[in-house]
Amino acid sequence: MEFRRHWRRFWCCYLVGSIIFLAIFLPIFFLVIIPAIAQRIVDNTKLLVYSASVLDPKPDTVTFTVDTSLDIPLAVKIRTDPLNLSLFNRDEKPMEPYFIAALSTFSLKGGTNMINLTQRDNKILSQHQFVKILATAVYQDRFVISVKGSTVGHIGALKASLALDKDVELTGLDKFSGISVPSAYLIPKQDDGTNFKATAVLPNRSVFTIAMGNVTVNIQSADLILGQATAYDLVLKPGNNTVNVSGWIDLGTVLENRSEFLSTQTKALEEGDIEISVTGNSTIYKGHHIGYYEEILNNLTLTTRVPFMNLLVDTIHGMMHFSSDSNWSSPSV
Repeated sequence: MEFRRHWRRFWCCYLVGSIIFLAIFLPIFFLVIIPAIAQRIVDNTKLLVYSASVLDPKPDTVTFTVDTSLDIPLAVKIRTDPLNLSLFNRDEKPMEPYFIAALSTFSLKGGTNMINLTQRDNKILSQHQFVKILATAVYQDRFVISVKGSTVGHIGALKASLALDKDVELTGLDKFSGISVPSAYLIPKQDDGTNFKATAVLPNRSVFTIAMGNVTVNIQSADLILGQATAYDLVLKPGNNTVNVSGWIDLGTVLENRSEFLSTQTKALEEGDIEISVTGNSTIYKGHHIGYYEEILNNLTLTTRVPFMNLLVDTIHGMMHFSSDSNWSSPSV
């Protein structure tokens, strides 16, 4: 009874108070709380990269694709405005992007959203920064791609400014750890100077498919350069890549430097092997030198061993059966 009398007497005060409360709270809710919740969703969402490709390399551009996903809380639908996403190395100050990916509007709904990003002939904004991320990806077993951008997200009739700032950790190539040469042998000298063939297995532990073109390497025994070999139209795919290479070995250099050659092979020969190293020489794609690949590979030395008996037997086979118009098939395969 007292409550009813109190309500009849002061209901207008409660009404005015409620209006004032809503006038204060609703703008805060729509302008502060909702954007904060949307930003928290973005901050807490991990970018998972399932596959990626670096294709059609040119001196100043590359085409790349990424298959990734975003997890959005159930019952939430978000539509974004177009987004310019900067790819950069976080430890470099000030920030200097090597790519900017222009992304169109996309819609996300509750659950896992699979997203394919394709950027054709994307301009390399900083060769230095691009080489740095490539070096990390090739030389190390783990590397990080940092991405940053901002857009407007629409949740129903509401909209909120969203900032994306993520580090995506990925598996690197680890200097092609585990490289092997199942077959290597000499053949009669061809018109183009070729007298050497080999089959190499290049491990690619990453999720990246990388088009490289014609990759030429120096063949060495320690610091003694013995010749060169080329892998044509090389495309590295995730997993083990079996690659045919051809080139030349300067047998005169081997004979003239036999003491140095044998001294660097002592341990390998004791174990029945020949140890060879390769370093990058040139990388050419559709007639153009690809400087960023050359800078990485020319500073990378890969060392492996070939069983001496395999080399001897395959060379005998190659000398007896190989001709300039033969279809190439490794004797050991």
